[in-house]
Amino acid sequence: MPIRTHRGRAAVYRKVWGWPVRSPAHLAGTLLVAVIVAVGLGTVLPRGHPVGTARTAPSHSPGATASASASTTALAGAGGHRATRATAPSAPAPAAALTVARSWVQAFLTVRKGTTSEQWVEQLRPFTTDDLFPQLRSIDPANVPVAQIIDAPRTVSVGAGSAEVDVPTTAMVVRLLVVSTPAGWRVASYEQAG
Repeated sequence: MPIRTHRGRAAVYRKVWGWPVRSPAHLAGTLLVAVIVAVGLGTVLPRGHPVGTARTAPSHSPGATASASASTTALAGAGGHRATRATAPSAPAPAAALTVARSWVQAFLTVRKGTTSEQWVEQLRPFTTDDLFPQLRSIDPANVPVAQIIDAPRTVSVGAGSAEVDVPTTAMVVRLLVVSTPAGWRVASYEQAG
């Protein structure tokens, strides 16, 4: 017979929720079932990425000052890859990776008057992975900061087939993830270091 009154429904709820504390055996059984369910869910559900492995969308912050914010919009960064730090930062990146990093930043900062977005992206093509092109196509070349490279690229970390490299410019330090591909070293992501 269905429960038709609130008093009857409340009594049923009290019986259900009160069952675990009715005796020590009930409490132990309830805790055992809860632990089994928690362990089962822990093994079945997917886990997040461990620290230092690939992520899909790292957060990036634009320039610190209001006057620099418009010019650093283009350097807000691009997600996609993160280097796995396999060796100490004191190990230098391969010379080819450092050369590609410098060339990429030089091409990134080179915006001649009247340059279209497509022309600007094309000058980055020899140094860029295919995964980064959608992000680059969304940038207006007019938002690229007016800057020049002021020092040699510096290795931040080196992994198996990848390296994080900082390239100092007059506007900011650009951090690049350079990865080894069948076509050679290419830039997979970039952001403003800091």
